[in-house]
Amino acid sequence: MTFKVLVGGKPPAELDLDSTYMTSLEGQPVRARFQYVPETGLLFCERREEGLAALNLPWPVRGGSRLMLRTALLPDRGEKPYLAALELARGRLTEVWRKKDDWGYIYGGPSEAIEEEIQKVKMLLARAQTIQDSSLAANDLAEEALGRAMSVGERLALAEARRGMGQRRRDGELGRVDFGCIWDSTDAPPRARERFGEAFNYATVPMVWRDIEPREHEYNWKWHDDWIHWLEAKGLAIKGGSLVRFADRYLPDWVWIWENDFETIRDAVFDHVEQCVQRYRGRVDHWDAATGLHVENCMNFSLDRVIEVTRVCCHAVKRADPSAQVVLDLVTPWGEYYATNQRSIWPYHYAEMCLNAGVTFDAIGLEMFFGAKGQGYYLRDMLAVSDLLDRFGALGKPVHLTAVGTPSGTSPDPGAAVGGGDHGTEAGGIWHQPWDESVQADWLQTFYHVAMGKPFVRAISWRDFSDHQAHYFPHGGLLRKDLQPKIAYQRLLGLRQEIWPDAVGGEEPSNVLWPEI
Repeated sequence: MTFKVLVGGKPPAELDLDSTYMTSLEGQPVRARFQYVPETGLLFCERREEGLAALNLPWPVRGGSRLMLRTALLPDRGEKPYLAALELARGRLTEVWRKKDDWGYIYGGPSEAIEEEIQKVKMLLARAQTIQDSSLAANDLAEEALGRAMSVGERLALAEARRGMGQRRRDGELGRVDFGCIWDSTDAPPRARERFGEAFNYATVPMVWRDIEPREHEYNWKWHDDWIHWLEAKGLAIKGGSLVRFADRYLPDWVWIWENDFETIRDAVFDHVEQCVQRYRGRVDHWDAATGLHVENCMNFSLDRVIEVTRVCCHAVKRADPSAQVVLDLVTPWGEYYATNQRSIWPYHYAEMCLNAGVTFDAIGLEMFFGAKGQGYYLRDMLAVSDLLDRFGALGKPVHLTAVGTPSGTSPDPGAAVGGGDHGTEAGGIWHQPWDESVQADWLQTFYHVAMGKPFVRAISWRDFSDHQAHYFPHGGLLRKDLQPKIAYQRLLGLRQEIWPDAVGGEEPSNVLWPEI
């Protein structure tokens, strides 16, 4: 399959092929190889599988955004190239029509303005398709159609969010959405602790195996005991996070002694989970029992063994505390990694497999990060986010957004665990304009509205509370390095006040705009 790539009428000097991949009819990434020739603007895609496929790649959209976009599903037509901008616009219009149908707007709506804009996109695409032989003119029309289609798609997602939030409010369900953050601080001054309690009603405390049991049968509980005691005193609910992750930085070194003995490792996993849950039984009521096992598999377990470890993690929580809620936590939920890592499992299939295998869990967790360099972190628009939530919500379990993050700046951030040193203006995409505190705040408010509009979303947890010390995502904290609140923190207080009018204390937000979604 071949594409003619033109941006502003010219072939770009380079493409981000590391972030480019192809997907099947179901949306599952498929193996492919890519070659881009900047002199001609031709992108060659070589697949092993036959049938329809869609190209996914970062793309600059008129209006300032740079997003991960997907073409329409296309057959391989040999050497004749597709015009990339045209197929991206067709792909987006197809998604808009599909979501209109899903959300009950197939016969019109949600507003006359959105309907009129969709008709304009259709007319632009029709004109572009009739003059495809004149690629420059067709590309100009296609880029305009794509920009309009992206705008109308986001407006559609936000209209659906307003409708969903209104329905949840009328049903008395909106106030049951929990706002949380991961608490992994080693040194938090009193004012930072106060601000944490003002913004959230629960905290996720990482239960990293490597930290808790650095040597076999020797446990280190002091950090967890101290902070859980403090969080309880603040009246916050507590979730135990990252109980089991099979990535090097989470596993104790001693586990590798049993690298070739699956049964011993499985039993050690059970013991670790049981120890944690028994110690904090009645104090920690939710547990992210297994995180990222569908892709983080440093011991190269087979598919059956991945499911077995997942089952053991969830069973151990329920055995130690039958009243606890178990969350099956998924990372990089679009599963881009699956295009190159065939030993992994696509996240949606992993969740389906666990359900079919009888794994006992109460909710599906999704970690969603956008705007940094690295696989799985490229920015998606709000229609794509809303669609992904619908996909996992259709599995019939509540959804927890267990870790969410975007940056508030574009400079390098060496203190970040992922993408910090390579962080820059275009690293990981742009949402309307380059990342700054205002853009991060607008994104947070919009994302939270989209999530809260889903009846199955029960909890949303921001990943980084502060940039003061080591953190996960570049400039991802809600507090600056000097521990002063960013605009996103103030915006979060406003969201809390929106759903719990009497819950927000402390400082009144000042000089902060509260745009309508």
